Amino acid sequence: MIDNTEVLKQLYTLSQAEQTGTFFITTIQNRACHILLEQGRVVALSHGPHRGEQVLEHWSEMEVERYSFKPNVKMPLAGRSFLDDDTNIFRFLNVSFDSERDDVPHSVSASKKRIYRGVEIEENGRTAASQTPSPKVKKPLRIYRGQVIDD
Repeated sequence: MIDNTEVLKQLYTLSQAEQTGTFFITTIQNRACHILLEQGRVVALSHGPHRGEQVLEHWSEMEVERYSFKPNVKMPLAGRSFLDDDTNIFRFLNVSFDSERDDVPHSVSASKKRIYRGVEIEENGRTAASQTPSPKVKKPLRIYRGQVIDD
């Protein structure tokens, strides 16, 4: 589990760098949290049934597994997810990182592990430019109502 303060520090760093994009958080319960940034300002939040300021009210209860930031990606969120123009989430959460401010934003990625369908997957640093195909892996059988499905 990652400390929520560490996540807030990364969010603050992105905010100070006036980044635009979506900050993704995955909790230990495998729930998603989306935080939209526009030119450094947090404009919308969504986590489970909570939207907008409700996410901030439940921030301390969130158990973060991993997080990442995708620049220039805007998730379509419901209208009630958006915050008022004068809302500052750092003031709302009563945190300040001004004395610890780094002028250079760090790479925002907490871990390389992912969980897909209950199986932990380790991401390797493979890029799209790599032309070597990965070896064929036999897929597990798909079963529906006790019957094996052939694709």
